[in-house]
Amino acid sequence: MSDDKKPLGYVELKTGAKAIYAMNDFFLNYMFDKTDNWETLRLLVNIILEAYIQKYPSHGVKLIKGNIVIETQYKYFLDIQNVTRNQDIKMTENDDNTIYIEFQNRASISPTIESRAIEYFGLGIGHGNNKIADQLWLLSEDVNSVLHGEIFTNYALTDKVTSNPYPKGSSIMFVSLQKLSKEKSPAGELALFLLGRTQNPQNENVQEIAKKFNNNLNLLKTDKEAYMLMTVKDSWLNEGRDEGLEEGIIIGRNEGRKEGRKEGRSEGRKEGRSEGRNEGIAVGAQKLLDLLKSGLSPEEAYQRVLGDFQPHPE
Repeated sequence: MSDDKKPLGYVELKTGAKAIYAMNDFFLNYMFDKTDNWETLRLLVNIILEAYIQKYPSHGVKLIKGNIVIETQYKYFLDIQNVTRNQDIKMTENDDNTIYIEFQNRASISPTIESRAIEYFGLGIGHGNNKIADQLWLLSEDVNSVLHGEIFTNYALTDKVTSNPYPKGSSIMFVSLQKLSKEKSPAGELALFLLGRTQNPQNENVQEIAKKFNNNLNLLKTDKEAYMLMTVKDSWLNEGRDEGLEEGIIIGRNEGRKEGRKEGRSEGRKEGRSEGRNEGIAVGAQKLLDLLKSGLSPEEAYQRVLGDFQPHPE
């Protein structure tokens, strides 16, 4: 088994060959949007939770055993301008408790993982109607500020006086896939697979997960609508170095654009450009779908959308 990171395979886009790894956000959302793959996600999550339970059996963490419904790229509507924050996956069990699952490739993002996690945590609780709304963050790269050198950390509201947990308390669990991958266990092998360090797991359950991932990659390659959406997204990510494209998408909505031009190294610019890219992808994807539904061919729709989002001259 090699330590080198290897993709599941490649998708030939108009922008060139795109390597697809197990933690690719578009691929994960594509795969787990399909009801046929919901049990695969349950299995994946339960392998991680079982590893945690074995280490900390008194913490009250339970496996997901009830009926589940999964939503991908679940949108939080934060204000009247419909500015949204997206979480990778929302899994609801028995129409009751919810767990939000984040597959995070990079440790260095803006806003930071610790800031983003607490924001999502608060929003999940606020939208949870007094029900459990847990967070599970699978981290490809260690984030010391939340992991503190551990494989698992699990944050929950606890009374400092009595040490009792808050009633119906939700939690944020962080998982170091790097450290977990060193363990000789099903969870360790799953971590290796998610990190792209093995394509041939030995554990039966992890084998089943890997088989589903590979089957869905083959489906993605032949799905014309998904292919076009992925091409558009990849085009805009490649154009991310061009401020005109990124910032022009959100003129009038994002003060970070102005700050970004004045102070190239400011946090405002980083956040403005990041939000601009995400907003642009969302707007363009919706436009592409609308054009496809109107009867245009995928090629015509793609060209129309790219024409709408060409960089504007200064």
